[in-house]
Amino acid sequence: MSRSAKYAAPSLRPLLPRHIDPSRIKAPRTKPPPAVPFFRDPEHTIPTKWSLYRPLLRFARGSLGDETAYPSVGREVKRLWKSRRSWTSVPQVRTFLQGQYDILSAFQDNNISELDELEARLANNHRLHDDRVATKAALEAAKPRRPRPRIVGFLRPTLFNPPLPRLKPQPPALGAMIHARLRRRERRMERRKEYASLRPDMKLEVAFWKNVLGREGEHLTDNTLSPGGWDQLLREEVEAMDARFVKENKRADMVYDEAMYERIESAKKARSEWWTKKKAELKAERLARKSQ
Repeated sequence: MSRSAKYAAPSLRPLLPRHIDPSRIKAPRTKPPPAVPFFRDPEHTIPTKWSLYRPLLRFARGSLGDETAYPSVGREVKRLWKSRRSWTSVPQVRTFLQGQYDILSAFQDNNISELDELEARLANNHRLHDDRVATKAALEAAKPRRPRPRIVGFLRPTLFNPPLPRLKPQPPALGAMIHARLRRRERRMERRKEYASLRPDMKLEVAFWKNVLGREGEHLTDNTLSPGGWDQLLREEVEAMDARFVKENKRADMVYDEAMYERIESAKKARSEWWTKKKAELKAERLARKSQ
């Protein structure tokens, strides 16, 4: 026996009890591939589209002119198929398709009475729906529109907005901008506190390992991804946050330019004159009613 065969490594097999025959142990079965859902199976989608949906639209358009056309049926078919294309329940889809096949059978059998009744019922439903939509649109159009914003004063500069004219009513976009900047500043302050607390911990840990390893282990504490030091990335992030804070402080210190200042003052003056004139008119009306 050769030396290599004498010292060959033992086979790493599990130790089984004596009453178990290794030959009778079945190999583990592989996991079957995931099943394809029916709504993505081409054997379902292709026949449903080309043997049911398209024939329904073709029959609804009519082949002999307007006499054989059923526009309300075609409109209802498009609406139903569009609203139910996200269904994934087998019983619901089966019930819906069975109803569509019944309509297709009526077309194929040329069941005029059933189709005329269906067309009349759907036409009435569509007319009522169109009337409701038209009434709702008319009511929306009759509602008073949002008044045009007018200048009423100065919107002082803050951390979140530059000097602007105060508008009444205030545009929603302006309020949304101030709210978004406020939330971003809060998140930035929390993130800066976290980063600032991590830097001393990292520096202490690196200093500890340098003292433990000595000069021989200095290369182990070098960060090749950050040549400026272990805290270089955090320092850059903190500096970027501080730059944003400085930008906000500069925004709060901005002043109105001459053109905007004159525009706001003229608007305030015009508004004051309008109110003076309006009060005089109201006073004259009250005196006229008293004299009568």
